[in-house]
Amino acid sequence: MIIIFSIVGLVFTYNYIPEYFYLSLHGLVYKFTYYTIFTSLFVSSGDVISLFFLFIMLFILYFMARNIELSLGTKFLIKLYIVCSLFTALFYVLLRFSLISIYPINSYILYTGLAWGGILGLLSYSLFPIMNKKITAFMYFLPVRMNGRSFLLIIIILRLFPVLLFAWYDLAYIVFYLPELGGILGAYIIYKYQFPTR
Repeated sequence: MIIIFSIVGLVFTYNYIPEYFYLSLHGLVYKFTYYTIFTSLFVSSGDVISLFFLFIMLFILYFMARNIELSLGTKFLIKLYIVCSLFTALFYVLLRFSLISIYPINSYILYTGLAWGGILGLLSYSLFPIMNKKITAFMYFLPVRMNGRSFLLIIIILRLFPVLLFAWYDLAYIVFYLPELGGILGAYIIYKYQFPTR
């Protein structure tokens, strides 16, 4: 679904109507696109290059998600993904309102897909039990040995880096890149609810 919806999202983007498929406050308020709360759960923001990285991430995530599914069940996996995506939506709304004086909702369409938030949520949920254990991760196809905490920190930095690089030029990058951190927070809240003593 993520791959199919993301390809469809690119079509909407290239036709200059992203608010009809991605989550957008402009679309929700002025065009009543309430269905995008569902469609945006499975679409990632970006271009063709971002879609390529999405394929790679889904391939890596498959094995981690499979472990979650085998240990906690398919229903939990789906619920975890949806909750992490909804936390991403919450972050998007909060960040969008923080920029409302610069980018009014009635005239600026700042949209986002929630798939990356769900993906990062699943990934981070897999890392929480092994925060202090050494694991082997592939960084650009090179095996790197690090603990789970360092791996999670790299994920967060990779989301912050584009904001630090481009936000001075256009604050809209905050809305495009930071909401995915909500997925990590959602996964952490669920993990601590399940295992409060860890």
